[in-house]
Amino acid sequence: MDIILYALLGALIAVLVMLIAAWLVMRKARREVRALASRVYRLPFSSKLALAAGLMRDERMPTGLRLLPPLLILYLAMPLDIIPDFIPVIGQLDDILVLLVGGALLVKFAPIGLLDERISQLEAAAAGDRAA
Repeated sequence: MDIILYALLGALIAVLVMLIAAWLVMRKARREVRALASRVYRLPFSSKLALAAGLMRDERMPTGLRLLPPLLILYLAMPLDIIPDFIPVIGQLDDILVLLVGGALLVKFAPIGLLDERISQLEAAAAGDRAA
């Protein structure tokens, strides 16, 4: 019984640390970075995947950041998590927080012009799809 209690306490602490990290990254971000993050949030899911794939292939993107999207997908696909998914709510929350931290790092450290260009292309494509 004690080991389960310690595991839950450790899981809660891990989630809290990730939540604070995501909040700090976005809090310190410039206004234009926060605006880009909100534009990405409004994109449809398929456009978000296209954005990640496009940024991975773009030569203007720093190498470390080009590796971030596949690493995030690999983390989500792995059966081993920081907090196991069988723990209700907290198990899924760590996956969401890892995605938020990864997305915040990507938006914060990627070249702003490149992100704006890619997001604008996807917004225009999404608007064309809705009009058709």
